[in-house]
Amino acid sequence: MILETALWPLQQAIFQRLNNDAALKEKVTGVYDYVSKGDPFPYVTIGEPTMSPLETKTSYSENIPWVLQCYSMYQGKKEIMEILNLMVKALTKEPWNVEGFKVNRFNIEPNMRVINPADVGFPYQGILNVRFYIEKQEVMR
Repeated sequence: MILETALWPLQQAIFQRLNNDAALKEKVTGVYDYVSKGDPFPYVTIGEPTMSPLETKTSYSENIPWVLQCYSMYQGKKEIMEILNLMVKALTKEPWNVEGFKVNRFNIEPNMRVINPADVGFPYQGILNVRFYIEKQEVMR
């Protein structure tokens, strides 16, 4: 069995889902994998994935928790909470389509949080943890 991870195709699917959502796009300046120093707030970042293989004698799949973040300079938690809500809506509005892979299950993890700024001039941070159970799509010959 030839193994192949879903990390890159899944990141592309997450980006497309968030970046193509009209309501979220209206609220943030962008969805980023990499943020430059001058990028304006508020924005969403696609953070860190962790992949754990789930292998049996006849199948191979992956358990992929992924951290998604948003940042806002709004004075208070309101905007960051609105952005988190829009992210949840964008991620759950339709079944997942990941090129070459089948998403068996998708979860919003129960530990969403908002972090207050460390000091004046720093942004509020919203953290959304999601989880994918995904397997390589078999090609019929």
